Amino acid sequence: MFFGLPDDLVQAMQEIWVHWVKPPTCEVKHNPPAMSCQLRSCKHLKKRYIDDVPSHNKHPSRSIMSSECNACTSVQFSGNVKKRLIVCCDGTFNSADTGTDDYSSNVARLCRVISNFGISKTGERIPQVVYYQSGVGTGSLTYVDKARQGAFGGSLAENVCEAYNYLSNNWGPGDEIFIFGFSRGAYTARSLAGVICQVGLLTPLLMDNFFEIYSAYKNRGNQAFDETTWANQPLVPGELGTLPPQDGVPPPSYGTRLQHLRKVAHLHVNIKVVGVWDTVGSVGGPNWFAQAGEDTTFLSTKLSPKIENAFHALALDESRGNFPPTLWHIDSTCMQEDGKTPKVNLKQCWFPGYHSDVGGHGQGSVDTNSVDEIAFSWMCDQLFGLLQLSGTALQKYILLRIGTSGIDTKNKSIRNLSADWRAIAWSNGELADTNSFTSLWWLSSLVATAKPAYHRIPGETKAYEKIGSKKKSIPWRQFNEEVHPSVIHRVKNRKGYMPGPFAKGWKYVESTNGARAYWVKGSGEGAIVLNEYLIPKLGEFDQSVGHDHWQSSLERTFAPKDVVDKQDAVQR
Repeated sequence: MFFGLPDDLVQAMQEIWVHWVKPPTCEVKHNPPAMSCQLRSCKHLKKRYIDDVPSHNKHPSRSIMSSECNACTSVQFSGNVKKRLIVCCDGTFNSADTGTDDYSSNVARLCRVISNFGISKTGERIPQVVYYQSGVGTGSLTYVDKARQGAFGGSLAENVCEAYNYLSNNWGPGDEIFIFGFSRGAYTARSLAGVICQVGLLTPLLMDNFFEIYSAYKNRGNQAFDETTWANQPLVPGELGTLPPQDGVPPPSYGTRLQHLRKVAHLHVNIKVVGVWDTVGSVGGPNWFAQAGEDTTFLSTKLSPKIENAFHALALDESRGNFPPTLWHIDSTCMQEDGKTPKVNLKQCWFPGYHSDVGGHGQGSVDTNSVDEIAFSWMCDQLFGLLQLSGTALQKYILLRIGTSGIDTKNKSIRNLSADWRAIAWSNGELADTNSFTSLWWLSSLVATAKPAYHRIPGETKAYEKIGSKKKSIPWRQFNEEVHPSVIHRVKNRKGYMPGPFAKGWKYVESTNGARAYWVKGSGEGAIVLNEYLIPKLGEFDQSVGHDHWQSSLERTFAPKDVVDKQDAVQR
């Protein structure tokens, strides 16, 4: 038996392999062994996929194939086309697929500008397949359910499972995974990455056993999944798709549950990109109050060495108590052996504005600041060379709006038109001030977190790592935070504006003599320094020439000339 398949079907698959698919260098005897042993005779098959990986990804823990993964070999029998699987998780109350009158968040915009195919660095055409998921609080819900999910983050676990199921059904060896999200959709995106990095990616057949495995993951406490008692207990015949005990037949030895999963599931899968706008969860609650979204406290949003690139856009001015940001940090597991060089390319950037300003979904009648377009373009620039975007699709959201005059109206019949064709004003304009929201938001903040307000603290987020029996504080440098130049641009051009977090103790230091501008708090060795983000100079991606792929910095197309000139004077 193989994966629970009938012996006659396995034999037929072996014959197809021998007579039609077998590479010429493979030697297969007249009586071939069980399919799970074919891995030894197909070394060049494994090598082909490993050689496709950039050299910086050839670390044993990060290779596409795994010598222990029979599941990958099984996929090769049926054939696999290399592709990019893109999961996009929208924010609270955000839905771009229900046919309702709604404004697009940056997640929905990104879905709509991704090209149908991409180009690898070797010129290979790669299908880019997008999966979009509406945010919590959407769908056919009562007003009470919408309010509960919006306030407390309910249904996050369900969204994680749905997205995981999509990847399980579609992933094959050599595929690249991209995960994006906004708001609680960002929390969903990072939680999904956490499940993949710890549990691995189950094959479609093993999804019948997903409930058992997922329950063990949820109940792991502070342990890693592979350290749990469940994972290290002996596998009982009949569990996880194996044959039940049979009379008179000694049961095979499967080892532990984890050892079995390493052979029949993809525990080695890496994630190319996790890109998020303003991660919030409203989960966990205060110690004295049971969290309404009780099924979300187990989710892990921490960074993993299996994530190659992590990009996070953050809102400086948001202050609702149930919207505290969840920042990433680099811990010892994400460092190279020298203890200094990160394995993960982490970028976290602070923007002016509130939650919806950075993630999109601001209403056309008030959203005249263009911060969402800045944060959207920032993310697109990070994806350069990793994911191909359509130049035609970008016309609508960015390119045709440069220098276009806005339509100042609140008339619903042309509201969408005014939002779509309003000129991008960069950092100026009115922000969607959440301090003016109704008392319902403040009440939900108080109930969910015991705090009516939460003031964000760039450079001062507290995080710890347990090493042995000791608890080590994570230094601010390992959060890789930067401040976007639109912040100081707004401070200088908008009378009375100063981000709340920078109002006390922070000062801006201008760029001089080719040095980089920065924000600083304190002095001497105890000073916290956040560099100003440098808008990149991106050249053409040669393999995309001749295709409808955007090939330069999107931010530079509409950033003010004085900002670009100032940044270009900095030595990079």
